[in-house]
Amino acid sequence: MTKKSAATTKHPSSNITIVDGKLILSLPDAQMPVVWQMDLGKAQSSVFTIQEDKKQKNFTLILKNSDDTTNEIASFKNKQDAVDILMETSSVIQNAHGQIKPSAANNNNGQGKNDRTSAILALALIFVLGLIWTISASGKLDPSARATTSSTSPSGANARDSSGVPVSADDFLSNR
Repeated sequence: MTKKSAATTKHPSSNITIVDGKLILSLPDAQMPVVWQMDLGKAQSSVFTIQEDKKQKNFTLILKNSDDTTNEIASFKNKQDAVDILMETSSVIQNAHGQIKPSAANNNNGQGKNDRTSAILALALIFVLGLIWTISASGKLDPSARATTSSTSPSGANARDSSGVPVSADDFLSNR
């Protein structure tokens, strides 16, 4: 679990944290206290901004996404409180140092592709080993088959004469 957090300097009860690729804002000092989270991997081109609502006389921290959707995060009574939270959020994101991506334990992207590749490699290995075993087994059978055929079906008078007669190894190898 990766974690980067900061308590805001002017709002000590507020806390801004990045945990496993999620930005978490805990803002009890807002007009409506809120704990808000965002997956940083999915919101790569988003903008935090402050919007003034003159009717309500408040300032709202807003997240604008790349598809022009907006999410209201929290409203504050004065602009400085909203700006402080905005700047602390910016500071935490800038100082994340590689903690924006989720940890490997939570990242399952490509899992199915790796399983399929592993299965294909296992089948290929089994095929190659079977092929090697078949070739080596047939190589071992051929000499024994030839030896069996030549010893069981001797041809000519020489083979009939030498049948059952002891022969030295040198004589046997020279006649072969």
